[in-house]
Amino acid sequence: MPMIEQAFKQSNLQLKDIDLLVCDKGPGSFTGIRIGIATIKAFCDSLSIPCIGISSLEALAYSIHDDGYIVSILDCKNDNCYFALYELKNSKYTQIISPNASSVLEALSICKNAISSTSCNITFVGDGSCVYKELIVNKFKDCHLADAKNNLLSSYFVGIAGFKKFQKNDFEDVLPLYLKKPQAQSQLIEKIKDIDVLPMTQNDLDAMEKTLVSDFDDFWTYNVLKGELQSENSKYLVAKLDGKIVGFCGIKIMQDEADIMNIVVRKDFRNQGIGSILLQNLIDLSKTLDVSSITLEVMEENYPAIHLYKSFGFKQIGLRKNYYKGKNGLIMKYI
Repeated sequence: MPMIEQAFKQSNLQLKDIDLLVCDKGPGSFTGIRIGIATIKAFCDSLSIPCIGISSLEALAYSIHDDGYIVSILDCKNDNCYFALYELKNSKYTQIISPNASSVLEALSICKNAISSTSCNITFVGDGSCVYKELIVNKFKDCHLADAKNNLLSSYFVGIAGFKKFQKNDFEDVLPLYLKKPQAQSQLIEKIKDIDVLPMTQNDLDAMEKTLVSDFDDFWTYNVLKGELQSENSKYLVAKLDGKIVGFCGIKIMQDEADIMNIVVRKDFRNQGIGSILLQNLIDLSKTLDVSSITLEVMEENYPAIHLYKSFGFKQIGLRKNYYKGKNGLIMKYI
């Protein structure tokens, strides 16, 4: 923000003077992408200024001005890269292969197969063209490697690419372009793939009795869950990791409607995708019971849960005032 403020001072401009905002949306540093997009979206929303996101790979392509094919390639370590293929003809840049992440050898093969003529001009740009120079020239004998100055990402070419889209009225919501999962998320996926989701038994409930309040929530007491488990109209599931219960959920069947009663994850396992696994299993279970609809209630201020439900296709269909001890509850339905 101080750098942006200084740029405005040096140019004798204010935010209200800006007609178009352009932002690099990635690939790149996960934190950097989020900060950049969050900042520009705040500017966009506060003054309703048009906003366009440009990928790092597209910005690199715009630094090349010779007609022909342009392979934008960024190194992402361990012989892997981000890449995209563009064609420049009569000052018009056309995307041939959208941004991808793969091994370098796979990326080069994909690009070679997509290029219609081996006699045309082919230029490689981006730091990957330096890191993997030997592999590139072995695969593309007569290709050109961009000058070192073109291999660095430039806000100038991000702006030029954004302005070209602006002229064509080519707008879309600015969202981060993540081509690879963060390492922490990859490790998490590896971890939770071993989770088993099974029908809850009385033994499962007994195993949670002493830690139900401390490890889960105080809303769902042992006696309440015992009553649910004994009800013919209720179906409950548990998620287990290495034999230990890390979450549970349940539905109640009323005629031909399934009402999701709860999705609860152990406190030290939250924000790790287990809630999504439980929700998907509840949806799958409901479908086997031949119900016509799946509904739920969620506290109006429980934004993480609402986001989760929406990502699975739930839509708000109603509001129950003061449903949660003075707080409103949203009624949502699986569409």
